[in-house]
Amino acid sequence: MRTLICLGLFFLLPHAVKAQQFTLVQINAKWNEKNSVDVPCIDGVKYTYANLEDQSKSLRDKIKSVPVVILYKNNTPVYQWNANLSFELSLKEDDILEQINTWR
Repeated sequence: MRTLICLGLFFLLPHAVKAQQFTLVQINAKWNEKNSVDVPCIDGVKYTYANLEDQSKSLRDKIKSVPVVILYKNNTPVYQWNANLSFELSLKEDDILEQINTWR
């Protein structure tokens, strides 16, 4: 039985170590909801939307323009897309995939 468990761990552990979870988080202000980004669905990438007003003061102070989309890898922010002066952000699937491939 012990040998069977060791063999199972031997084959499964490399896959678990390589598994990387990517998450996209969009933060936008309630007054700017009309400019929310249509974030494309990407297999294996979790997506979350949050209102700026519901975030902690320390996070609100760090965000200079909305909307902002942040790419996380294993709960660590690795890339950020920010809105332009008109509070709009255009984000394409290729832009996201390029960053995901960079951080793999």
